[in-house]
Amino acid sequence: MSQPHEKAVKNAFAVDENVTAIVTPPYDGEGAAYKGSKRTWKSYIWSSLDVPKDEARFLTKLDLTLISASALGVMCRYLDQVNITNAFNSGMKEDLSLYGNELNYANAIWSAAYVFGQIPSNLLLTRVNAPLYIAFLEFAWTVFTFATAGVKNVNMLYVFRFFVGLFEAGHFPAVMYVCSSYYKPHELARRNTLIQIFTQVGPLFSGFLMAAVFAGLDGVHGLEGWRWMYIVCGCISLPCAVWTAFAMPQLPSRAKANWIFTQKEVELARARMPTEAKLYTGLFKWKDIKRWHTTWHVWLFPFFFALNSQFGQSGGSMIFWVKSYNVKGKPPRFSVPQINIIPLGINFITIFATLINSWISDSLPGSPRWPGMMFASVMAIIFPIALAATPVHPEHIESRWAIYYLTALAGTSAGLSWTFVNETNRHDPEKRAYVSAMNQCLFPESQDADNCIQMNAFAYIFTAWVPIFTFPTQKQPYIVAGNYITGGFGVAAVATVLVIRYYYLRDLKGTHAQRSTSPEDSEATHDAESHDAGSLKQRAG
Repeated sequence: MSQPHEKAVKNAFAVDENVTAIVTPPYDGEGAAYKGSKRTWKSYIWSSLDVPKDEARFLTKLDLTLISASALGVMCRYLDQVNITNAFNSGMKEDLSLYGNELNYANAIWSAAYVFGQIPSNLLLTRVNAPLYIAFLEFAWTVFTFATAGVKNVNMLYVFRFFVGLFEAGHFPAVMYVCSSYYKPHELARRNTLIQIFTQVGPLFSGFLMAAVFAGLDGVHGLEGWRWMYIVCGCISLPCAVWTAFAMPQLPSRAKANWIFTQKEVELARARMPTEAKLYTGLFKWKDIKRWHTTWHVWLFPFFFALNSQFGQSGGSMIFWVKSYNVKGKPPRFSVPQINIIPLGINFITIFATLINSWISDSLPGSPRWPGMMFASVMAIIFPIALAATPVHPEHIESRWAIYYLTALAGTSAGLSWTFVNETNRHDPEKRAYVSAMNQCLFPESQDADNCIQMNAFAYIFTAWVPIFTFPTQKQPYIVAGNYITGGFGVAAVATVLVIRYYYLRDLKGTHAQRSTSPEDSEATHDAESHDAGSLKQRAG
């Protein structure tokens, strides 16, 4: 979709001096150019239920390969990212003498490395073999996950966390970018959300894994339970990297027939998403980067993701709160497995509520994304403030327990937000990758491609230092100001969603006015934008 503040490009497949392009002829299954099928009620259940048989088979293959590889990779990434908190509360703190803010510093170093690797990684994605590159990232962070099992002091921990963050940097926005290159807007939200909920499955699995490893392996061969956890995590991540290399499809512009997809299906992929048929080579142009920065997407989406990245901090205190009931010199109230398992209720609720939020968004007239983002932002106001305003150890433990669990509702908009980013930039793949990476730097999955690059980077810059002051480890779980500040972030997020909605609707109106005077627009662009045109009133409602 052309944006009013960007230079209009008549031909979506124009070639400049540094970029070659492959323009694929229209899909010709039986002598006719590809045309999207009319949506029926079946699409509200799953999008492949109301398309022609050949296209349904292609989408099913994509779901079984691309979505499975992406989801498993994301799960392992979050597993290897957040297991440090479980290890910290399961013996690492005592074994390495981490009695200050060392955990905060280790997470800050991870975030700094994540920011450093974010944008270069995502921009590189459009120039390389995507499946092999993503598999390399998964393999590389797995190596340093294994290495963490052998740390002897906090300095070694810092070094290994840096490299884990560096290689994890490009993964999440990369898989989101690949997915947005294959799926149409009305197909994307639910699939993005399925991938996004695996950012909760990783931490969820980490808690159960730590409990099981501590019970069964603590002390085996002289290794503490938390060290065994890193070994087991590495053993889980390694086969997932292999699956990614073999199962994940190339970007449509580079795709070729292989053991999964036929040549006819490769042509169908390009015909379904004509803006993805352009093969990018050579260097990026500075004028394009400057042009991207004159649009609201590069600023507002990353800012929202930065705020969103802090919503999970309040719920993240629960594991410290549970452990605080164990008083030195008295029989422990909660065992180590219980300390790791009880907070996982937050992850269960997040998964369930995120799926509901996504399905509602896709099912509403016009598939609006901003209401789901607004809901999560409002929840981020209510429950952190409730935690700040009530006693840390109330007479009835169930009351604070419930509030901690309900903080999960603030983390239900991530899939919708990523979808919104890709929808608003779907006609400029390089910009989409850039903004995505900026978002990811601001929105760490644990709290929870190019357009996505900027959002990702911004979020992690925010996350690298804010929690050190708002949720310092040595004060956990006695956090009051930090929870009030998180509620303030929720207020700012509500305002940001309203501003995003304003600019998005303004751009839709401008696009429709431009189309009325540009009849030569491509059929594919017309098909994509007719969905927006038909839903403008509903989205404004």
